[in-house]
Amino acid sequence: MILNNNFFEGTLPPAAFNPEALIEFIDFSNNKFLVGALPSTMFDLPSVRNVYLANCTLTGTIPANYASPPDLRDLFLDGNAFQGTVPAIAAGQLTRLNEFLLQGNLLTGSMPESICALRVNTTGILEDLWSDCLGETPEIICDFPGCCNRCF
Repeated sequence: MILNNNFFEGTLPPAAFNPEALIEFIDFSNNKFLVGALPSTMFDLPSVRNVYLANCTLTGTIPANYASPPDLRDLFLDGNAFQGTVPAIAAGQLTRLNEFLLQGNLLTGSMPESICALRVNTTGILEDLWSDCLGETPEIICDFPGCCNRCF
């Protein structure tokens, strides 16, 4: 499902992400008129591997089930208006995650240790973890370079 760089308006419809669908790739990035909350149904897709939602105008919080897809490799949520904190994950989740981009949002708090463990331990292969952790008042507290390897 590659629908990036368009002029789509409105919200992402939850019904578009039927758990029985065999969607592996979701790319709605660079659609600045996409607004509203991120449908949690997107993360009920067991086959999804790549989710690119960068540079839209999505709001709300990151759904608690974002770590549910067992083969999720890339999760780009950067350049939106997500609020709240980054949800922690359970042991054994996101072990195939390679890139997690969160910068350019309104997220606060600390990067969960469960996410950092994907970078510093043998529990995962997370190469890129980018967040708003730079400056005098960082929005996300994140050990650089031990956890977050790129701070904005």
